[in-house]
Amino acid sequence: MRLDVPPGRGWCAARFRVRYAETDAAGVVHHAAYLPWFEEGRSELSRQVGAPYSELEKRGVDLVVVKVEARYRVAARYDDQVVVWTRLSEVGSRRCVFTYQVVREADGELLVTGSTEHVALSRASGRPTRIPEPFLSRYAGAAAVP
Repeated sequence: MRLDVPPGRGWCAARFRVRYAETDAAGVVHHAAYLPWFEEGRSELSRQVGAPYSELEKRGVDLVVVKVEARYRVAARYDDQVVVWTRLSEVGSRRCVFTYQVVREADGELLVTGSTEHVALSRASGRPTRIPEPFLSRYAGAAAVP
């Protein structure tokens, strides 16, 4: 399946090449390699909306992953240039959901779709906490883009 890129408003792109260490002996990307790609996508999106994750950590809040979904469609291979398209699909006071589409840049082939659900935890107590401002409003604004 080819993906028209960009997939629409509200999506953020993170581009990179598949590294040799991410592949098996046949040069195919191992399924576990996609999770760090998702992380790179959400980090880039957070920077682009003016709410970098590093600043959230300085405020004593971590967005911990509580759920991961991935649907593998077509294999990525060593040295492919890939784009991880990321958007915020849900935002609440204590949780958010990021959605991903991983595409081979050369031909627009959709390789993987997925999502991660996150809950805000206080570093001090380890308990759920509100996503602080201005992060919450910036995330909510990004999620509101149709």
